[in-house]
Amino acid sequence: MMGIYPSYYEVNGEKKQIIGTQFETTFARQAFPCVDEPEAKATFDLALKFDEHEGETVLANMPEKKVEDGVHYFDTTVKMSTYLVAFAFGELQGKQTTTKSGVQVGVFGTKAHKANELDFALDIAKRSIEFYEDFYQTPYPLPHSWQLALPDFSAGAMENWGLVTYREAYLLLDPDNTALDMKQLVATVISHELAHQWFGDLVTMKWWDDLWLNESFANMMEYVAIDALEPDWHIWEMFQTSDVPAALQRDATDGVQSVHVSVEDPAEIELCLIARSFTLRVRGCWSWCGH
Repeated sequence: MMGIYPSYYEVNGEKKQIIGTQFETTFARQAFPCVDEPEAKATFDLALKFDEHEGETVLANMPEKKVEDGVHYFDTTVKMSTYLVAFAFGELQGKQTTTKSGVQVGVFGTKAHKANELDFALDIAKRSIEFYEDFYQTPYPLPHSWQLALPDFSAGAMENWGLVTYREAYLLLDPDNTALDMKQLVATVISHELAHQWFGDLVTMKWWDDLWLNESFANMMEYVAIDALEPDWHIWEMFQTSDVPAALQRDATDGVQSVHVSVEDPAEIELCLIARSFTLRVRGCWSWCGH
C-alpha cells in the first residue's frame, strides 16, 4: 500500500477497486522521477489517463482544469514536497460545502457506504479549516480540501496537500449510531491532518529527522481545534487520560528510542516514524504512521 496502489471493496457482492496513492516517505519516486526529499519543493503539473469507466471520479491536489482525449489535466500546484503529491480515481460518492473564505471542502468514499456517513466529517473539516485560518492568521493556501476514505490504507491518515487520505474507520461514520468517543477520535484525526495543511505542508521540515516536531505540533493542534469547535466534549480530558499516560509509560521504559533519530539513509526514515508514532501518540490500534 505504497506508491500508486489499488484498494478493494464490494458493493452488492460485486468486487470493485479504486486507485490511490501514498508517497510518504520516499515512494513518490515509484511514480515519477524526482528529488524525493522534503526540502526539495517544486510545482507539479499532473495529468492522468487510465482505463476509465462511466461514473468514475478523479481527485488530485489541485482542481481539474480540462479533459482532452481521455486525459485529465489539473492546475499547477503551489511549491510542495513530493511526499504530499496525491491522486485517486474510481467509483466514488462525495459531498461538498464551502468555508466562509471560499475554500471548497469535500468528503469522498466508496459507494459501499451510506451517504449520511460523510456528513460528520464534512462538518468537522469545514469548521476546522475556518478555525485554522483564524488561528494561524494565514489563508488556506489551496482552492479545495478533499478528504478521501480509502478501503485499503496502511496509515491512519495522510496530510497530502489538498487531498487528505484516511483509513475508512477514521473518516466515515453513521452520526446516529456512533458512540461519542468514536466521534471524538474521528474529529481529532481530521483536525490533526488539516493542521498539517499549514504546519508540515506550507512550512515543511528540512529533513526527516525533524518529523517529530511536525507531528507533535499537529498532535497538540488537533486538541486545540476540537476544544474550540466542540467545547462540550471537554476533549482535553481525553488527552489527559489517554495520550499523556501512554507517552509517559513508554518514556519510562529502559532503553526507549529517542524522539529525534538521525537519518542517513532512506531505510532509516521508518525509525523516525516509529518514534513519533509511539512516543508522541499511542492510541488504540493505530499503525506505524503516527497520524
